[in-house]
Amino acid sequence: IDSSGIIHCVKNTGTSFTHYMSNDGAVNWSNYTYELSDQATQIEEWEFQANGELDLFVLNVRYQSSTGPDVDTIYHVRGYSEDMSPDTLTYIGQGDLDSTSGAGNDIRFDFASLAILNDGGVIVAYHDSTDPDPLFAVEMMMPEY
Repeated sequence: IDSSGIIHCVKNTGTSFTHYMSNDGAVNWSNYTYELSDQATQIEEWEFQANGELDLFVLNVRYQSSTGPDVDTIYHVRGYSEDMSPDTLTYIGQGDLDSTSGAGNDIRFDFASLAILNDGGVIVAYHDSTDPDPLFAVEMMMPEY
């Protein structure tokens, strides 16, 4: 539930995500589906956040690319109360490292981590070949609302 009282739920099925949203206490639902089957063979990690005051929904997805390594992405939906479709898709990092969760793995990325800042910026975890450990990306340039 975001700060404006809107209920958000995201369901992952295979390589697609459906964002469900209700602004009347779960009586009626709207939805939008993100389909990644053209570029992804498997979803590795994902997380979403919503901020009602900013009318901002973000979906972070780390997927196994159909061409090999894992790719980190983030979808922004600005003004979701009017339109649930994403207005931007951002690729984060190099997208050149195949990592997975679990203690026995030599290259590990154990969980998605995502936050919306008070100014509408986003912080998101990612992992690529530039560092042996997962990193955080901080959104510095934001569109005007």
